[in-house]
Amino acid sequence: MPFLQRCLLALLLILVTVPAHAAGDPDWLYRGSDIPRDEAWTFGTLPNGVRYAVRQNALPDEQVSIRVRIDAGSLNEEDHQRGWAHFVEHMAFRGTEGFGDGEARETWQKLGASFGSDTNASTSATQTVYKLDLPGADPQEIDLSLDVLSDMVDTALFDPATVEAERRVILAEKGRRPELTTRMLEESWPLFYAGLKIATRDTIGTDATLKGATADGLKTFYERWYRPELTTVIMVGDADPELMEKLIAKHFGPWQASMPAPEEPDYGAIASSERRAAALAYPGAPHSATLLWLRPYEVLPNTKAREKTDLARSIAARIVNRRLETKAREGASFLRAATGETRSTHIADLTQLNITARNGHWQEALNEVFAIINDALRAPPSEAEIAREIDNVETAATSSVTGASTVRSQQWAEQLVTAVNNNSIVASPETALAILDELTPQITPELVAAATRELFEGIGPKLMLVAPQATSVEAAEAALAAAEGVPPAERVEGRDVSMDDLPPLGPPGEEVSRQAIEDLGVTIVRFANGSTLTFKQTDFEKGSVSVQLRFGWGYSGLPADQSSLAWLDGIVGASGIGDLDLDAMERLLTGRKMAMSFGVAEDALVLAGQTNGTDLPDQLRLLAAKLAHPRWDDSLFARYQASGLESYDLHFASASARATREFPSFSRGDDARWTPVSREAIASATADEFQAFFTPLLARGPIHAIVVGDVDLETTVAAMKASVAALPARAPVEAPEDSLSVRPPEPSREPTVFTHNGAADEAYAIIGWNTFGGTANIKQRRALSMAANMFEVRLYERLRVIEGASYSPNAASSTSESFPDWGIFYAASAISPESVDTFFRVAREIVADMAAKPASPEEFARAQNPILSGIQRRLRTNAYWLNAMENWLRHPELIDQTRDFLSHYEEMTPEDVRAAVAQHVTDAGDWSMLVLPSKAKGSGD
Repeated sequence: MPFLQRCLLALLLILVTVPAHAAGDPDWLYRGSDIPRDEAWTFGTLPNGVRYAVRQNALPDEQVSIRVRIDAGSLNEEDHQRGWAHFVEHMAFRGTEGFGDGEARETWQKLGASFGSDTNASTSATQTVYKLDLPGADPQEIDLSLDVLSDMVDTALFDPATVEAERRVILAEKGRRPELTTRMLEESWPLFYAGLKIATRDTIGTDATLKGATADGLKTFYERWYRPELTTVIMVGDADPELMEKLIAKHFGPWQASMPAPEEPDYGAIASSERRAAALAYPGAPHSATLLWLRPYEVLPNTKAREKTDLARSIAARIVNRRLETKAREGASFLRAATGETRSTHIADLTQLNITARNGHWQEALNEVFAIINDALRAPPSEAEIAREIDNVETAATSSVTGASTVRSQQWAEQLVTAVNNNSIVASPETALAILDELTPQITPELVAAATRELFEGIGPKLMLVAPQATSVEAAEAALAAAEGVPPAERVEGRDVSMDDLPPLGPPGEEVSRQAIEDLGVTIVRFANGSTLTFKQTDFEKGSVSVQLRFGWGYSGLPADQSSLAWLDGIVGASGIGDLDLDAMERLLTGRKMAMSFGVAEDALVLAGQTNGTDLPDQLRLLAAKLAHPRWDDSLFARYQASGLESYDLHFASASARATREFPSFSRGDDARWTPVSREAIASATADEFQAFFTPLLARGPIHAIVVGDVDLETTVAAMKASVAALPARAPVEAPEDSLSVRPPEPSREPTVFTHNGAADEAYAIIGWNTFGGTANIKQRRALSMAANMFEVRLYERLRVIEGASYSPNAASSTSESFPDWGIFYAASAISPESVDTFFRVAREIVADMAAKPASPEEFARAQNPILSGIQRRLRTNAYWLNAMENWLRHPELIDQTRDFLSHYEEMTPEDVRAAVAQHVTDAGDWSMLVLPSKAKGSGD
């Protein structure tokens, strides 16, 4: 729409259709606070009590994010209403007085919003939030969207037949949760939250209360709690704030509550009880302990004094966690232990401690953890420990200031939702940094010591123990009492580390050539040692630079007929450099925006980091030093191995976990490179084998660096010369001849069946068709991607809306650029065993129909528009360009495919999609994979 026309339309909307309104109480968020307001926000209150906050933000451009928050969640439910707040959230999408069932979703799809990612809702203990990220900022589209949202919270319909259909969906959603998660919640919440309403307020509800929900009962709950004075409307985006205010007033101003205001719920009071522990036996579960300390929740104004208290508590928790992690790395009886603290609205001020024991030694783990806690309670931390944590906090705060101009509207909107829910405020990044600078000199060892004592005060600790075998509550309570009395641990002093401690590299390398791809803003630089740089400067994320070093062939370079130790890639980076172990590496990075990770990708080995323009030279030096002087840490290997063994059975504890484990191998024709690692393989692996496997891989193949972000080319080239280009030349390496012959499974009408050890009413089904791989036929690949989007929407409508058989079916088209014969078009869903046949039948019917006739123009637009808006957003991210450019040197044809990314989808037609499905999907039969429960329904444990 032309700019002048948009302006005229906006004026028309304001002058003709918007009732008069008063800004009302613009200080509602900041009442009682002495922290300066963030003037980028405009706040107000409508006469009926609806509060609002609007902010103009041009990223993403011509887009608007809207959040409608209802100050009601599961804590507003009576005993017989458990799960109803979430049920009502579902019903708001099932039709209103102004919009039919599903019309909201279809309306937003036409406007380019994807259901699930751009349009969604969530319910928690204290709030229900409706979310819309609108791809357009056209005033008419905003007007329509607010019309829909205001109807959802004011005039939702509760038709009995629709309630019954949605009940099946919610029960399916409830059934998707892993049985272990459900059992832990059922055991732990009554223990931890005794006396508090939250103890029996799992958001999903119970089978009995969900089955007992009636249309009239749900409507009454809705009318009682969905009311103007409990509603906050938040809008952030590329629109005039005055227009946003007026449109909020137009759509939410006339709303009047239909019932008298309810009383504030009774949230309960923390009860002290003699019972201090609970124990859950669950076969295959790792030995773990969760401990809680509870203090009464108080509504506190968000002042500088509160910020000082919170900062001291945060520093105290960070120091304790640092000590716990240091102990874990030394071969402790626990693999992981960490504490966290939060003020949970209307629940409690709480401290939580999570421990995963090593080799079942949970009593010893408790003793070692409490020894560290008792040491923290015994004496203040050192000033060096405090300074280290403050340096990291200040680095994050400084990064927030640098990147403030490129924060996306969705992030600002979510930040305000969180502030409202937490009885907090929002401050500009500059204000937050200024307050931090003001407070840090006051964070003394004595203040942190006092904050540490606060963390471990209150009712508690209470212990929830989970183990694969039965443990009595008495034994758990005795172990807890014994742990509380252990002597304080001895403190370990750390050494100072700087970049000077990294092993030296060679003399600076030389640049050989440059290739500018001007229309894409990309430059490829080649260096004398054979390394390259593919570079793009962006302003998408101010102060942020993404870095990758790619080399070798990844999985495509491994033998196809044997398994490997590639599953250990997660500890390659953490093993250190030269004589610097993980602790020394973390000290090296204190106060710096730098990182290092390593992974085996399909077509390369990848060292990656996230940094800024200032730290980029040291980031590249860090990665290059890892390649030149890799360190291998036996203790880290042993810890990772023990963790794998301890958690191994969780891969079989639910249908979705087993599907996640098996699908990579199954979908690649059981190629050995993707074979799930067995318990025996984990147990028999050695540190020497780990080193022997990865050492030659790190040394093979020229290094191709990709740098994208807020830094200039010359700075990056200079950094490359001093790091990657300074390494010795590395000879090219070719993939084995037979390594690229990866193929999907052969079609079969009979599913391949796996079993899981979780709930008997839980299954997982996947059905797929073979397509193609490689880098050719890009238009057909993209047509299949569009088809998968349409497939998923149709599955949603059939399986969720009509059949009520699945909560969230999904579909995808996945192809490999490396493996020319590998591509799949598939659908997957968590489902009940009774609905498996329905899932397969519906999926086959939909695919056959898609191949037989083109989609209607309306359906095609609802699929195409969200994809186009999604591409437009992705093109403005560093992550997209990092991924897009990673293989340009090996496959130059990808450059043109990057150019055509958006236009191919813009030019695509319904017939293109139909033809692609007919030619590449239904040209052969399908295959399927099914995960079923190993125990019969009703058989118990």
